[in-house]
Amino acid sequence: MSTSTLIYGLATLGSGIIGLAIRYCFKSKCKNVSLCFGIISIDRNTEDEIKSEEIELRNGIQKQESATNLNS
Repeated sequence: MSTSTLIYGLATLGSGIIGLAIRYCFKSKCKNVSLCFGIISIDRNTEDEIKSEEIELRNGIQKQESATNLNS
């Protein structure tokens, strides 16, 4: 009974750590991200990501403005 609880706990902890590492990689605006002392290295094209985020922000603002105009 306690062995299965330990395994579930370690699996949950491990998946949480992996999720946080992936989140860190996506949130980072660095061109090079290195994790685990260089074992995992990610090279990113941040210019394209910044452009797509700007487009999404503009579209979100336009949707908010049109919704506000409809409610008035």
